[in-house]
Amino acid sequence: MTTDTSWPNFEKTPIYQSFFENHDSYERYHVYLIGVRLKKDSKQKGSGSKADRKSVGIAPRISTAGCFSIKSAVDPTCDCYAVIETFGDDTGSTDYFPVGKEKFATIKDTPLPAWDAKAVLIGKKEGTQGLRLTISDENRGADEVLFSTEIKRSDLPEAGEFGSLEEKEFVLPGEEGTRMEDVEVCLRIKISDGASRVVTKEDTEKQYENTDGISYVEKVIEDESGKPQDNALLQCWQHSSPSKAVLWVLGRNDCFMHMHVATKLFFEKGYDVYVLNYKMNGHCRKKGWVSDPHYNSHCFSGNFNVYIHDIEQSLKIIKEHHNYETTLGYAHSTGGPILVNYLMHRGDDAFDGFVFNSPFLLAHTLAEFALKNSMVARKLFNSYNDTKVGVATTPEELKDTPVTYLGTEVVVSSWSARIWSMHYFDWATRPLYKVPATLGFAQGVTKVHRDLKTVFHNKDTVTTKPFLVITSRGDDVLVSQETLSRAVWIGPARTEIELNDNGHDIFLSGDTNDIDTAIDMVAVWMKNKGFD
Repeated sequence: MTTDTSWPNFEKTPIYQSFFENHDSYERYHVYLIGVRLKKDSKQKGSGSKADRKSVGIAPRISTAGCFSIKSAVDPTCDCYAVIETFGDDTGSTDYFPVGKEKFATIKDTPLPAWDAKAVLIGKKEGTQGLRLTISDENRGADEVLFSTEIKRSDLPEAGEFGSLEEKEFVLPGEEGTRMEDVEVCLRIKISDGASRVVTKEDTEKQYENTDGISYVEKVIEDESGKPQDNALLQCWQHSSPSKAVLWVLGRNDCFMHMHVATKLFFEKGYDVYVLNYKMNGHCRKKGWVSDPHYNSHCFSGNFNVYIHDIEQSLKIIKEHHNYETTLGYAHSTGGPILVNYLMHRGDDAFDGFVFNSPFLLAHTLAEFALKNSMVARKLFNSYNDTKVGVATTPEELKDTPVTYLGTEVVVSSWSARIWSMHYFDWATRPLYKVPATLGFAQGVTKVHRDLKTVFHNKDTVTTKPFLVITSRGDDVLVSQETLSRAVWIGPARTEIELNDNGHDIFLSGDTNDIDTAIDMVAVWMKNKGFD
């Protein structure tokens, strides 16, 4: 197959062309929004009790709906959310590509909202004049703007390289005569240059080169179906004298872009690293095995048992190469249920322990839809599992110049673009466009969740080997508390770690300090379990 999987032509979409082809002209604004607190000279006083905290802070909202309003005349608390965004003549951010805008979660029923959350905004160096912060009270009708201010670029710290960024704290007082007059907003900002990256393009290209101590090879895992779409690829980094190995299972729409992680956690400890690009994922598209870009990570069968073959063959390759003293399993996001499903069917004899990075262990809206509506969907669609859910449509502004890739219109993802900005990856190995879920994928992951629940309710275990589940409250894909609540379903020898500010992939976060913390946490667990 000779499918061209290279980057699409962005000549007719200058907003994308500038971002991806001239990224050095951008900078990143790393924002840590702490929250709202009372001014030191505030006339409001509080004892600190729970009841008293409800009465201090942002002033109550007085209803203007009249005496017939079903709501109380006074709303004693707020349902506040915050939006921070770049502003200027040409920031590089738009409504359809909002790399310069972030909405923080709504904090309900409190006059002193504390977000304690981080975000990364991206803007052009020349066209961005500063940052605008707006805090609003969420109402049934029009939301009420409580606070709005602009921080000029000249007041922000200078852009720098990772490892030496200057952080500046801002304490922004509420305006007199408003509901915010007794409070102030606290946040911290540091700025990294667009030319500075955690993972550079050069880093990505070098990881496929042989070095004095480590060789790189790729093994194609063919399926008995004989169809290219059912092929998998095992990437192998092998020492000349290894002692340990790790099988790394990707997440959905993922690729291996983690040399900064593998070096510290595995290579320096004598591990060989094997990355499984299971069917329709990772490098499979670059190999030409994915013909429809919207089917990246698609499960045609609707059953994750098809990936058992991929893992079995990977383990066979690993065993044939060397008799390792220790073998770990590592999985991120959807790689979690794929690996867990293998363990439920084949057991854990091939492994000594596991690391799960934000594993997808709890069914959410899409999976539940597939489960509850499967019979209806079978009647509506001829190819039920191949049905795409939530296909993004080309923005109105680009209707005459859509982005086309592999003969299909795709919509660039600002979420993925922010990750790419700090951690470079190839368009052909990880989607920089919005990928719809398919009912096949949803059915597959839902079945694993149901089987895992059955194992737990039958008082059985998936594994008795030690394993780590590490996630973060900053996860913008899954809910960390829900993820951790399912760790007990896997087995008793678990360690659970909940970080605060990391993203869905804890190793691809927007702050290098948070990335280092995540690596250190996993390293400590490995040492504690004798895996270092």
